[in-house]
Amino acid sequence: MKHTKNWYLHLSILAFASLTLLPFYFVINNSFRSNTEMYHSFFGFPKTLEQLIVCSYKTIKGEKGTIVVNDEQEQISKTLTYKDAVKFYFDSVTRNYKSAWKVLRPYFLNTFLVVIATAFGVLVFGSVTAYILSRFKFPGNKVIFYYFISTMMFPAVLTLVPSFLLVKRLGLLNSRLALIIPAIAGGQVFAIFVFKSFFDGLPQDLFDSAKIDGAGHFSLYWNLILPLSKPVLSVVLIMNILGMWNSFLWPYIVNTDKKYHVIASGLFVLSQTEAAANFGLLYAAYITSSIPLLILFIYATKTFIQGMTSGAFKA
Repeated sequence: MKHTKNWYLHLSILAFASLTLLPFYFVINNSFRSNTEMYHSFFGFPKTLEQLIVCSYKTIKGEKGTIVVNDEQEQISKTLTYKDAVKFYFDSVTRNYKSAWKVLRPYFLNTFLVVIATAFGVLVFGSVTAYILSRFKFPGNKVIFYYFISTMMFPAVLTLVPSFLLVKRLGLLNSRLALIIPAIAGGQVFAIFVFKSFFDGLPQDLFDSAKIDGAGHFSLYWNLILPLSKPVLSVVLIMNILGMWNSFLWPYIVNTDKKYHVIASGLFVLSQTEAAANFGLLYAAYITSSIPLLILFIYATKTFIQGMTSGAFKA
């Protein structure tokens, strides 16, 4: 009876998981299809991918023969051997991704530069500030910390106009600094909160022992605090990467020059061009832009969970 209940539970979970993954299948599937295929079949399997599999199978088996293929670009039909048909269909299957990468490549470069600079700035300034607030007891210590934390209650949209005017007066519009500096400043609140909560939980005996051995404040920070804070560093790092990678509104309004756009704003710009007429290209662009985050999820999930459960978020 118990095993039957477990089967029902597993089937229910699988059903809900399938519904969750359905949009992902839809996007991936349509990234290999043409507009004509989408109009005729909403969830149909890509014909070019199907033909690629068939021709590859026959080529591997060593069959000799020819097949008629339709070249949509040149709008002609060709008779090719199975081996040549594999190359033709492979080019057709990857055509949308090649076009998407050609458009998104400069946006990827901008995003990587901004993400790296922002993450580095947030980690350095946030950890140093949290170290000072955690290990230096001075008048107003708690007031300063609570002041930082209180700013988390304000919606980001309230600071949008003042931030834009400030960046404009500084002459930073249409530059990567217009993305990096505000992102570093905005990421400090969460970073300070997480780092200080973690640093407060470290035993004082560790610091006393290091001071007896002659360690100064920089040595304590570099050789003691940072090595012990790797899980928490990963949490702050991942949160900032995700926030910057998915940021759309701010990069779009401060950079009217398309050469400074990042992924999110670049995808919107792409959707406003003639390329938007090719739905497969748009879907391929969405998939391509998600690959780095997928890699981050695969390799950083374990470290992120360790950081979340290491006591960094205790009250």
